[in-house]
This record gives sequence, structure tokens and C-alpha cells, in this order.
Amino acid sequence: MFSDHQSWKLGTGRNIVRAVLLLLLVAHPDPVPVQAQPAEQPAPAAAPGDQPADNQPAATSSPLLTEPTSAGALFDAVVLMTDLGRPILANGYLRKLLEMTPDDATLLAMRDKHGPAVFLRLSNLVSLQPGSVVLLDKMNAAFGRFAADTTRIDRLIGELQGAPSVRDAAILQLRSGGALVVPRLVERIGDVKDDMTRELLIYTLAMLGSEVIPPVLAVLESDDDNLKTAALEVLGRIGTKDVAVHLWFFSVDSAQPPGVRVSAAEAVARLTMGGARHASSLGRSMALRSMEQGARLRLAGGGQDTAGPNGKVRTWYYDKTAGGIRSTSADATDAALHVGTRLAQQALAISPENRRLQALVVSLVLARARHRTPWTRALPRGRGTAYDAALLAGRDVVMESLSESLGSGNATAAVAALEVLRNLASRHDLQPRGAGLSPLVGAMNYPDPRVQFTAAMAVVETDPQRTFRGASRVVGILSRALNSTDSRRAVVAGPKPERVNALAGLVDQNGFRSVIVSSGRDAFKEAAGRGNVQLVILDANVIRWSLSETMANLRADARTAWMPVLIVGEPMRISSVERMISRDPLLGYMQRPANVKGFGDQVRPFLAKMTSEPLSAAERGDRSRAAVDLLGFLAEGQRATVFDIRAAEANLHVAIQVPELASGAVYALAAIGTVSSQDRLATTAMQPNLSASTRERAAAHLAFHMQKHGVLLTKNRIEQLRTHHGEETEPEVKSALAVVLGTLNPTAAQVGQRLRAFPLPTPK
Repeated sequence: MFSDHQSWKLGTGRNIVRAVLLLLLVAHPDPVPVQAQPAEQPAPAAAPGDQPADNQPAATSSPLLTEPTSAGALFDAVVLMTDLGRPILANGYLRKLLEMTPDDATLLAMRDKHGPAVFLRLSNLVSLQPGSVVLLDKMNAAFGRFAADTTRIDRLIGELQGAPSVRDAAILQLRSGGALVVPRLVERIGDVKDDMTRELLIYTLAMLGSEVIPPVLAVLESDDDNLKTAALEVLGRIGTKDVAVHLWFFSVDSAQPPGVRVSAAEAVARLTMGGARHASSLGRSMALRSMEQGARLRLAGGGQDTAGPNGKVRTWYYDKTAGGIRSTSADATDAALHVGTRLAQQALAISPENRRLQALVVSLVLARARHRTPWTRALPRGRGTAYDAALLAGRDVVMESLSESLGSGNATAAVAALEVLRNLASRHDLQPRGAGLSPLVGAMNYPDPRVQFTAAMAVVETDPQRTFRGASRVVGILSRALNSTDSRRAVVAGPKPERVNALAGLVDQNGFRSVIVSSGRDAFKEAAGRGNVQLVILDANVIRWSLSETMANLRADARTAWMPVLIVGEPMRISSVERMISRDPLLGYMQRPANVKGFGDQVRPFLAKMTSEPLSAAERGDRSRAAVDLLGFLAEGQRATVFDIRAAEANLHVAIQVPELASGAVYALAAIGTVSSQDRLATTAMQPNLSASTRERAAAHLAFHMQKHGVLLTKNRIEQLRTHHGEETEPEVKSALAVVLGTLNPTAAQVGQRLRAFPLPTPK
């Protein structure tokens, strides 16, 4: 087309000009070598006599034969000097350009010539800031005013019916408006009555290119079948295979008019099978599979647009009230989950009784609700909330949603599902399903602290009456919640000691504690046997279980089924590894790192996709208080036979030092019938820096502990208690210690001595 040809001529002409200028630069060398001035860094300061005035680039230093005077020529010079690595000259031309305060027409002409990406690139160069940022803001403002000027857009739309040269020029100007001109074009398509004008407008919309795909997709939300048909025709011509997932529903939904279904089928056939003639080959099962895959991709953290400088992405929607396309800035994750939810709901509309699709919808709506809610607050509840929708879906669907979320590596969705299951799950849900653990118990093995802790709470709240497979994980998780310094572990496996040791060193320097093994079998044993492994790293050439055998065993065991695994190898990957990764969202590949940075740059993004954000100080405090209460709850009655809380003894003793945890920690510690727990109660009762109430409580529980389990204290500790009782000044603590000493069954001589020393008050 003319517009493409014109763009080619502009690009070619620009390259020729740059080549000529480079030749001139060689012919008139500057004292400062080009290579010494990287574009991203400011140039070294010149001598005072060589400095140009702020508003006059130094003619003697410039490679240009004549100094630019117009705004467009100045911007050309800025771009050229930046490309040549001359930041001082680029800055001078930029300042002069900004002093001219170019109007919107000039800014848009500069944008048309160089493209919007150049402005963004210049704004990111420290050497050109803040001027380059100011210029970017001015260009964006001018572009926004252009796109919002419906009169101008209407004039260009009117010119589409002119001579070919006028029409092509109008299309070129509309194309420079990009996605922002689509709403007005769509309005005109909806208003037009004659078919020829409608076809011309659809043709024009298609000529605007791939940039307009997002707002055109929003048209599919309209109730206007004519608009939907037009949008489908456009998308079928400018879309990609990734766009087809959004069109499948309209090709198989029986509620759609025949014209919409035909247009959608032809568009999907063009994008996925090479031509509209294959439309008859499309089927319902193909549509369901594509929509489900698209939804799962977004649940697993994929399908996200790149955020802009403000950390947001632009999303488009159809405002049915106002009857037009609108855009808004949104969080990238929220926007992707919104699209995923819509795809899952569309698939469910085609197959409403499909339990797998029901669980997928629940996972996505819960993920979105939890992502929008601060971690220190519970999910919103009530009519119209994701929480209530999940409750109404029932226990089985939410349980499958939990499995779905864990398998997709979405910790946020898993936490939300567990929050719902705290109200729905029963002790029967703790029993194994088939060969593996129940999803509720298996979630305690997922390498995310929020998932583990919420799962442990849900398990405890079912109040199991007998032990079950995985019960030991509960106490370990609650115990670690009392100790925020607990470190992450990574199992590192490889056949060559020098390589695996070097890799383990990098692992340790990135905040993990590595466990080194030489075989796949040992990697599995360590990962399954330890309770705090958050990552497994396997050499691609691992032996004594091959890579495929090791992965099969890791995924078959509920303790490691949802554990992230990284395969480390050379840049060239083998096809079998590629296939494994394509089927497993929790599996990734890492090129063998040379240093700490190389390791971190590859591992951090991989783990970030499947773990929630780090715990805040407020969350850690809440978790510690909840853990103390839950451990005390487990210490009561029949529960003590189901959960052995001895593993938490040391951390409970440490928790006593925290005032708000002390009371509950003493209570839970007293439920542990060991020599060490009795001794810890004794030392707590005598610890001078603790509050009187804590020491009194420790002494009272110590006396009961001695009555229940016998006197397990050493003679030295008993003598210390006697001495401390004599020196204690707090009446409540002194009385509590007296109970302890009375429990020791004192000798007759000791009793006689104490009774003789009892003071007699004056009669009243």
C-alpha cells in the first residue's frame, strides 16, 4: 500500500542521511572519539574554553555542516547525536528544541517520522534527562489531543471517500493516531447505513495495523451484532494466532446470530489454519480446548501486557451504557486475570456442567479478588463477591480449584481457595485421594509461606480425630511461623562435583541454603523428606534416575508435586526438555550461570511467577500470634494424640520473649511432656526481664507439669527455684513458686523449718 511504501521511503532516506553524516564525521574528526561516549552515559566535562553556550551547540564540535534551525531538524539532530554517542551535543540540541515550544502539529510530525519508541528511548537516557522526559510528556499530550479531536478525525474519515491519493493520506494520518482513533471509527461504523461506506470504514480500520487490536477486541463485548461482525472481519485480517482465542466463542455459541458465527469462524480459520476456506473444519471441542488453554495461561501468570512507565497497562472495554469503546489504566496482573476469567466463562457457557471449567472460573475470580485485596485483610464477603461465589459453588469445586491453582503455580489463587475451604472443609477432606495426598494436605508442601500457613490453619480447623498422612507438616509450619528467620532450602543435583559445588555456592549467595546431592534419586529423597525445600535444581545430565525419571517421581509424590524445579544446562536445549517444560508450569530452564547476578537474574523471575510477594512485618506478627493460639489448641485433649507438638518446643520458648505471644507460648509449651520443656518452664519462671504475669503463669504451669509428668528437673535447677523463691518480691510470682516447691514433696525437716519461720501477725 501507499502508506507502507511511504514509510519505507522515509526509513531508507533516514538511513542514507545518517550514512552521509557518518562520512562527514570521519572527514572532520572531533577531538573526542565516538567510542569514548556511550549513549547511556554523560560525556566527560570539556575544558572551560570548549564549553558551548546553553542555547548554542558548539559548531566547532558538531559533525553537522550546518546547524539545524527548525524543530523537526533539531529533533533529527538529537536522535543522530544520540546514535553517534554524543550526549553533550544531543542535550544542546534538545534544549534548543524545547525552547522553541513546538506545537502539536510539529510534535506529531516528529512522531510520525521517528515513531513513538524513539521518544521513550530518549526519555530513559540519564544523559538527556529531564529534557527528554519533558519532550515525551509533550508528545503524549499532543497525541492525546489529536486522538480526542473528533472533528479532525471526522474530517479524515470524510476524506476516505476522496481520490486515492487523498484517501491514502487520510489513512496515514489516522494510522498515526493508532488505537486512540478506533472509538470514533467504530461509532461511525455503527451509525453508517450504506454498505459501501461501511466496507470502506472496515477496510480503513484494518489498515491501521496491529496496534488497534486491543480496542477492536473490546467491540466484541457490544450487544450490536453489526459491530461485532465488523470487528471480527477486522481481527481476522490483522490478528495473530494469539488473537484467535478471543474469537472462538463467537464461532460456536448457538446464541450468536448466524452472521456473527460465520464471521467468527472465518476469522479463526484465517488466523489458525491459513484461510477462511477451512472454517467448516472448526468444531466445539477445538473451541473449548483453545479457550481453556487461554484461561489457564493467564492463571499461570502468562498473557500479561508490558506495563508502562506508571506501572500500568492500557485496557479497553465496551461501555454499554454510553454505547462506545473506553480505555483505562489497570494493573497488568488484574487485566490478565480479567481476560482469563472471561475466556473461562465463555468456555463454561458452551459446557456449563463441566466441573473442570467450573473450578477454573472459581480459581480465576478468587485469584483476582485476592490480588486486589491487601494481604493484611480478609477477602471481601457478601453478595457479588468472589468469596461468596466460591462458597456457593461448593466444597468439591473449590477443592478442585485449589488443585488447579497449585498446579498452575498461582500462590495467590491457592491462598484464596484455602480461605474459602476454611469454612467448607471437613476432617474427611484430609484423607488421601487415590495414590496421593488430598489437595488440602498437599498444599502444606507448596513452597510459599502464605499457602503453607493458610493450609495448616484449614487443616487444624477441621479438628481431625485421628492421625492422617501429612499431619506432621502442621506443627512444622506453625513452628516456623514463630521464627521469621527460618531460611529457604534448595536441593541441587548434578553428576559432576565441581559443577554442582560451584552452582551450590551461587545458590547460597542468593538467599538459599543448598543441599548438594549427586543423583536424581537423592534429589527426590531430600526434597520429599525436608519440610522447607522451596526449589529443586537439576543438572540436565543428572544420573541414577535420569532427568525424566526424576521429574516423574517428583510430580507423582504429593510432597513434591507442586515444587518448583529448574533444569540447568547449556544454551542449546534438547527437544525432550522443551516438551517437559511446555507441559509443566512449575518447571523452568536455566542456562548455566557464571556468577551470582547471572543466577539471580534467571531464578528470581521464575520463582516470582509462582510465589506471592514477601511477607510484611504486620503479616509476620499476625502469623506468629495465630501460630501460638493454634499450637495451644492442638495441645488440648485428643488433639495431642493426632499432632505431636514437640517439634515446636524450641520456637515456643523463644516466643515467650515476645510480650504479646508469651501467654499462649507458655500454655503450649506446658503441654509438651518432656524433660526439656519442664526445664524451660522453670527458667521462664525465674527470668527477671519477663513480666510478673508471664513468670506467674510459667510457675503455675510448671507445677501442673510436675504433677502430670513427674519431677524431671535436675537437683541444681530445684535449688535455683528454692533460692529464687526466697528472693522473689512479686507476691503473685512468689505464691506460684510456692506451689512448685510444695509439689516437690519436701522432707519433714524442710516443712518444720518453713513452718517455724512463718511470721505471726498481730491479733485484731
